[in-house]
Formats: sequence, structure tokens, C-alpha cells
Amino acid sequence: MKLKHTTYLFCLLVSYMSLAQATDTPSRIKAQIDCRGCDDNYMRQNIDFLDHVRDQEMAEIYVLVNTSGNPSSIIYEIEYLGKERFDGINNKFTVDFSRTLTGNEIRDLLLETLKKGFVPYLLHTDLSKSLDVVMNEIAETSTDKIEDPWNNWIFSVRGNMDMEHQDTREEFNYNVGFDGDKVTEHWRVRLDGNYNRNILKITESDNSSFTSIRDRKFLGGSIVKSLGNHWSAGVFGNIGSNTVDNFKLRSAVAPAIEYSIYDYQEVLTREITFAYQFNYNHQDYLEATIFDKMEESFYSQSVSMNLRYRKNWGSLYSSVRASHFIDDPHKNRLSINNYASVRLFKGFSVRVNADFQVIKDQINLPKGEASLEDIILQQRALATTSKLNLGFGMSYTFGSIFNNVLNTRL
Repeated sequence: MKLKHTTYLFCLLVSYMSLAQATDTPSRIKAQIDCRGCDDNYMRQNIDFLDHVRDQEMAEIYVLVNTSGNPSSIIYEIEYLGKERFDGINNKFTVDFSRTLTGNEIRDLLLETLKKGFVPYLLHTDLSKSLDVVMNEIAETSTDKIEDPWNNWIFSVRGNMDMEHQDTREEFNYNVGFDGDKVTEHWRVRLDGNYNRNILKITESDNSSFTSIRDRKFLGGSIVKSLGNHWSAGVFGNIGSNTVDNFKLRSAVAPAIEYSIYDYQEVLTREITFAYQFNYNHQDYLEATIFDKMEESFYSQSVSMNLRYRKNWGSLYSSVRASHFIDDPHKNRLSINNYASVRLFKGFSVRVNADFQVIKDQINLPKGEASLEDIILQQRALATTSKLNLGFGMSYTFGSIFNNVLNTRL
């Protein structure tokens, strides 16, 4: 006969009746919750025992919430930094919630988690008198091993359709796809498939018309093995077609290896990785290319660097990738992608993004001149030696330090 046992979880519940005090009462805590990837308005509205301020320099507690995830769960890394009277009282932990939960359920669970994180600070204020300790009995659980019929596999399917109709223009677009992931401590297996079709019909004043059809198909997969806290290796493969880029069939197989300067466990806050990839490529074309080829196979290689930081001063992302053909290094490509959101001083932040490519590997371009119809409807890839995208923004906030009230009325 199996012995029954009971475990207890200590939960600290805050009684709000005694917390409705004026904002200048010393007991109230000034805090800022920097929630990246969650509903910070909801958090401010429902954590009403704090005075929420609009800038971290004004806060006695700064809370940084970074969001990541895997195929089965959403992961939040929460860091509490105490200042002034709470100097030296810091805490950091990670929670994860199943993706099978609704957005509201995840939001409420995160809210309760955030509340509990303020308990060590409340114990150093007069509000400690309003705290009660409640022991909730947890239902007895079995120690039997739980069978997983899916063997760690997580699948998702998706689909969407939209259409537009005007007197001289009709457009129909649909997209279907699926994802499959298996994640264990030492392995990650991924599958990804997608099909997109766009049909555009334009009717001119003389009732003549022309129709543009763009098709994209893709099927890819990878197997990646962990080689410790800093190394990983894997094999990637894909097959697909794309009418815009003149691909009747395109396939590639690529072994790769990656090194991470920081432990992979720190990916939510900082990441610097270097990777090398060797590719075998085969391409069948819809039209003869500028090199008079209808099909060809070739080898290529690439190196890449990825950098990502998420800190209380903002976030930074940078990626550099260089590739070239093995038999002809003059056919190459350099891609640089950068994004930064940085708080420079009290209330002032800047956002910058810069993406740049040097392109010398467009062997898939069909020969002959592109028609005006092809250019306007983007039915055909065009020759270019570079591509640049720049963006810049800034914001400055000033006024009252408090930001407690949420009002969505008209």
C-alpha cells in the first residue's frame, strides 16, 4: 500500500486594503517594470501596491523581464535590481509557461510571479505588516514515470487567407505551413514547411487584363547536437521553389558548427556566437540564367557572427554573415544586420536599425530584360550589387514621475 504524502507551497499574499495610501507615503515603493515581450500596462494596473514611475533612474526597484522560448513553452527571465533604501537587494530567476495556455492565462501567471518577487522588498517597509503567510495544500502526485506518446515532439500548423477586390484590381493570397520541434538537453531537431501563393489580376480601362501569380514552396529540417556549454554541431537541409527568384527546384545540405563565448544558459541576456557552415547546393531554373544554365550544382561556405545583449540600458543585436562559392570566390555575399535600442539619459532613448548587403552571387537571374510589368508586380528578381535599409527613431519623456493609472476611455 502506497503511503500518502502532502507537500506545502509557501505563498505570500499581499492584502491590498492597507495599501491604498497617498503616493508620497514613505512606505510605498517606487518601481519600474521593463517588460519586454509582455503586457506592461496590465502589470502596472494590477500591481497596485507600488508607485510605478516612468524612468528607471526614478525607481527604487527596477525590474527587467526578458522573453524567450522554445516550441513547448514561453520563458521569462526576471531580474530585480534594488536601489537607494533597497540597495544590494537583488534577485534573478526564470519561469516558463506552456504554449498550450491562452494569452490571458500566461499574462495572469506572470503577474502573480512578478508580485511574489517584490516580497523581499516589502519586508523592509511598513507594508510588511500587511503580509500574511498562507500554506496551500498540494494534491498528492504519483511518483510513477509519465509516458510521453509524442516523445518530446511539438508540432504546430498554420494557415491564413486574405483577398481584396476593387473594380480594376483583384488580389488573393494564401499561406499554409507547419513546424515540428523536438528538444532535449543534448539534441534539437527541427522541421519547417511553408507554401505561399499570391494571385493579382489588374484590369485596364480598355477591359484588357493581366494576371500575376507568385509561388513559394519551402521544406527544411535540421539536427543539432550539444557539445557542452559552448559548442554545438549540426546538419541543415532544405528544398523548395520560388517563381520570383527563377527557382524551379532548389535544394541544399549543410553541416555546421557553432561556438558561443558565453554559456548557452545566458542566452536570454547576452549572446555572442560564431558559426561555420559548408553547403552543397543544387538548383533547377524555370528560365535559362544569364550564364545560360538550366541547372547547376556547386559548393559554398559561410562564416557568421551573432551578438545580442538585453540589459537595463536597452537591447542590442548585430549579425554578420559572409559566404562565397568554393570554385569561384568572386561569387560572394556579405550581410550585416544591426539593431539597437538604447537609453542615453533620463527619459531619452534612441532606436537605430541598419541592414546592408553586398551581393555578387546572383547566378539565378534569368537572361533578358525584365518587362515593366515584371518590375511593377515584383514577379522577377532584379540584378543588384547592394541592398541597404536604414531606420532611426528617438523619444524623450518628461513630466510627472508617476505612471500608476491606466485609462483607455475615448
